[in-house]
Amino acid sequence: MNSEEDSTAATRSLSTIAVHGGKRTHEQPFGSVVAPVFHSTIYGFESFAEMRRYARGELKESYFYSRYANPTVAEAERKLAALEGAESAVVTSSGSAATFCALAALCEAGDEVIACETIYGGTTRIIEEVLGRFNISSRFISIEDIPNLPEIARERTRAFWFETPTNPTNRLVDLAQAAEAARVANVFSITDNTFATPVLQRPLGHGINAVMHSATKYLGGHSDVTAGAVAGTSEYIARVRRIAVLTGATLDPAAAYLLARGMKTLEVRVRASCENAMRFAQALRGHEKVSRVYYPGLEDDPGHALARRQMSGFGGVVAVDLVGGEAEAERFLDALKLVRCAPSLGGVETLVSYPLYSSHNGFSDEQLRAAGVSAATVRFALGIEAADDIIADVKQALNSIDFKNSEHRTQDKNNDVLSSES
Repeated sequence: MNSEEDSTAATRSLSTIAVHGGKRTHEQPFGSVVAPVFHSTIYGFESFAEMRRYARGELKESYFYSRYANPTVAEAERKLAALEGAESAVVTSSGSAATFCALAALCEAGDEVIACETIYGGTTRIIEEVLGRFNISSRFISIEDIPNLPEIARERTRAFWFETPTNPTNRLVDLAQAAEAARVANVFSITDNTFATPVLQRPLGHGINAVMHSATKYLGGHSDVTAGAVAGTSEYIARVRRIAVLTGATLDPAAAYLLARGMKTLEVRVRASCENAMRFAQALRGHEKVSRVYYPGLEDDPGHALARRQMSGFGGVVAVDLVGGEAEAERFLDALKLVRCAPSLGGVETLVSYPLYSSHNGFSDEQLRAAGVSAATVRFALGIEAADDIIADVKQALNSIDFKNSEHRTQDKNNDVLSSES
């Protein structure tokens, strides 16, 4: 948090930080309550001497060119840093851009990244296909292997990447255990905190080195902005920022304004989503056409005890395995009337996605098994509508489908689908 901010800010509640964090009173012209959007791409100097001082890095709060820094973007960054309890943060043009910059700031040719098998499919592709082009190798381990990271890591292992809860089946990683394992292994730890947000958990407080967000999701919160973010120490974020600036992965001021505005209501939206998710998970558990519900808020969920220990809520995402396979999933999704089928989460509206054809499209049989994804898996991202309306829509869609002999068809259909994606 910047020294210019109120010294009492660190003791304020998260909801207050969400609304007021990141503001600079001297940047509010005419006493405006809401900060303006600074669309200007360039900023002039009052003198040659001022330009020289800026070029030498002596004017930290000055602006020159919006790809390097922008007042509107800076407000969003300060707000996120305050929410995560981080020294600094940088926002980027997307979550994928944030992922690339976060890892590129740590690795060079010959280095290695270790990641969990259960991470977002797009992150897997960045690690394998993009970083791999630059001779940065990668290995993927199970959540159960995290305590063995000191033995698994090699001399040139630079980063350990994981997410918790995982996408889409809500498996949890013990943050303190992961932080300690990475510390002993002398590996930089980064967690994707998109699902939980700083409302439900703050990984840096458990010893994790850095946090990444697809800010398109809960931070933006309204499905109208694409952005990413990384938070951590000032030294590390300066390295990430340099990569973002050099590659042009920085965020546009208009998008930064929407992001900062979205974060103002982050806590109330996330809490409402969590309440809906709990009711939704309870309503579907035991339904004759749902074989399994993945939600850590359920007491019999494998991650329930850990979630209670390190999170202040159980999240707004619920995954289920239908009784059936792709054919049943297709009929179910097509029968929904209120819930929209779309590949995202974290907005005010409830969305449903089919991981096999979205986040994990093109994965091999082995990768799908490691991620816990099958042709029966469907993911719901609960919004803030009335829970009864969401549940009623999903139940009518389930009840409208004929699942006769689906167990036999599931096996056949899973084999067909997974083989075609190998």
